[in-house]
Parts: sequence; structure tokens; C-alpha cells
Amino acid sequence: MAIRHYLIFLMLFALCGVKAQRIAIMGAMDEEIELLKGQLENKEEIEKNGIIFYTGKLKNKEVVLLKAGIGKVNAAYSTAILTTHFKLNALIFTGVAGGLHPDILPGDIVIADSLVQYDFGQLQDDEFITWPTRNLIKNTKNPVFLSVDSTLLHTSKIVSNTIQLKAFNNRVPKFYIGTIATGDTFVSDAMKAKALYSNFNALATEMEGAAVAQICTMLNLPYIVIRSCSDNANTNAHTDYFKFVEIAAVNSAQMVLALLENTL
Repeated sequence: MAIRHYLIFLMLFALCGVKAQRIAIMGAMDEEIELLKGQLENKEEIEKNGIIFYTGKLKNKEVVLLKAGIGKVNAAYSTAILTTHFKLNALIFTGVAGGLHPDILPGDIVIADSLVQYDFGQLQDDEFITWPTRNLIKNTKNPVFLSVDSTLLHTSKIVSNTIQLKAFNNRVPKFYIGTIATGDTFVSDAMKAKALYSNFNALATEMEGAAVAQICTMLNLPYIVIRSCSDNANTNAHTDYFKFVEIAAVNSAQMVLALLENTL
């Protein structure tokens, strides 16, 4: 009888130790995750290595929500801690960005089909050559343009045709799909914005996405990046950012909720 009880105890212990698969949702700032955090069901707060994780359910999906911090290093560190402590089946990065495409206006949403680190490379004779990053697991080079998960992208396209977004200045925001350029600079310069659009055909720029994409690529973790544009990365970007960041973050979060409802 004692042996039987011991075996039952071991089985229960093993089951308790199994990590539930979750969908990770990341944003760089509080504004980018606040709406989602407020809708979490059965919310629990867990701290690991300086990162606060919020677990629970959104749209009947098990999720883990976190603020990654601003910049590529913070985003990469947060992703590393996240993937170490949680078993994931997908990652969604949500938040705001600066629009680069000439037609994009504040409020419009860019769904990434690829991401590029525009500031990783070599500067020589006033010319910058973008380098591929290295896949440390496979000991090979990653593509310069890192592709998002095809299934998540397909579902995002479907959702974008049905979702109702909050209007900006009496204008219904539009959806764009394409490359997002990542670098450790808040772009507030029209010439730089034009160069990023011209050199990379990038629709938007931000400071975290490609770093997260690099880790997800190495770990074979399906991911997607969804950004709502708060500005146009020009000389008015700093002013526009603070004017539109909250409503842009709301629309990005609404897109994430719709994606959760229709996927995985």
C-alpha cells in the first residue's frame, strides 16, 4: 500500500511539473499591454529574473503577457527569459511604430510578413551594409529578412478584413502587410524614414520586433509582429507619438484579441 501511495505521489508530482502550452503576448511598454492585462481571466503574476509575467486566459486561450522593455537588448532578454520559463506554441508582439510608407497615417496597422535589423552591419565609406545575424543553435546565418509564421500571417489577413478599429480623427484606420524595420533608434527624421522605406521597402519602423524574431527563428517558435502606427517617423514623430500612442495601442490590442479568437 505504501508503494502504491508513493507511485501515485510521483505521478501527481510529474503532472504538476508539466508546463501548460501558452501563447505569449509581448509589448515594449505599459500602454501596449494594459488593455490586454485588464481583460485577463484567472490572472496570476509571476516574476522571473526581473521580468513580470501575467498568466491567464484571453478569448479562452491560455496566455502569458509581459512588458519586454524598449530596445533590441531588452526585447531579446525578455524573450530569452520567457522561453526559458514557459512552454509556448506561439508569440505575438503588439505595440506601436512609426509609419514609413508614404500612404500610412497614424492609426494604420502594419502586420509584418518579415522583419529586418537595419542597424546591424558594417559602415564603410559612408555606406552601410546590412549583415545577417547568426543562428547560434544551427551555427548558420539567419536571413537578413526574418519571415513570420505563415499560419499566423494568413489568419491576421483574414481578421483584418472583419475587425472594427477605433477611428483616428474621424478616419477608419487601414491595414498594411509588409516588412518592419527594427533598430535601436526612435526615428524622428524625414530623411532617415525615407531611406528605411527605400532601402528595405519597410512599411514601419520600431525598436524590438526583429530582435524577438531572431530568437523565435532560432527556437522554431511561431511568431508574428503587429504594429499600430502612432506617427510617421518624421520631424513631427515625437509630438505625434505622445498624441496618438494610447489610441494606437488600443487598436493594436484589439487586433491581438481578434487574432486570438480566430487562431490556435
